[in-house]
Amino acid sequence: MNKKIEEEKKDKYEFSEEEHIHTLNGKPLMGVTTVLGVISKPMLIQWSANMAVDYVKENWLIDKAYTQTEILEILDVAKTAHRKKKEKAGDWGTGVHKAIEEWIKEKKMPELDFEGLKGFMRFMFWAEKEQVKFIESEKHIYSKELWIGGIVDLVIEIKGKKYIADIKTSSGIYNEAFFQMGAYHLCLEEMGVKDIEGYLVINLKKDGTMDMKMATDLDLNKQAFKNALGLYKIINSLK
Repeated sequence: MNKKIEEEKKDKYEFSEEEHIHTLNGKPLMGVTTVLGVISKPMLIQWSANMAVDYVKENWLIDKAYTQTEILEILDVAKTAHRKKKEKAGDWGTGVHKAIEEWIKEKKMPELDFEGLKGFMRFMFWAEKEQVKFIESEKHIYSKELWIGGIVDLVIEIKGKKYIADIKTSSGIYNEAFFQMGAYHLCLEEMGVKDIEGYLVINLKKDGTMDMKMATDLDLNKQAFKNALGLYKIINSLK
């Protein structure tokens, strides 16, 4: 046991904010969300197509005669419309995440736009009503055994039960969120946390509403992540 403790003390975990890379002893770890990128997301494909069509509808003037060059320019921009939409949504989500972290750690009220403030306030009211105890917020974690790293949004306690919680600002709640928390659970277990009883997705929306979904089949979601990790390694070995 003493030898194992000494080995763990030698390990040096670091995270590059600029490159968003987790490293252990100077070597890059596989990011949890990067690994889960191997899972097909058909809903995102349809959403991207919808964004392209919406851009054309919004920018095509019915009473104007377009040249071929002008038509191609509109279509070229339409092809990347989903990226701009995603970046804008990402900025909103990042702002809400940061505001929640600062409120938990410093009880600091945020400076957000109206939509962001609605999402934040909805979360705050829920947390106070349920008397949520915040154990960890934006905690950097890793697994030396699986060679993965990530940042867990929250570890919380509600009515004496401990949960891993993930804040989402997307349009819905998808299975990958629970696989992601399965990975975080594996990391936390390796780091000595043994009493997690469930995973909770908190989905905050721009209209101020909030959806929640819980998973209690922890082994299933941990295995789902391990399967994705295996596929990720195979795909990368073929490059």
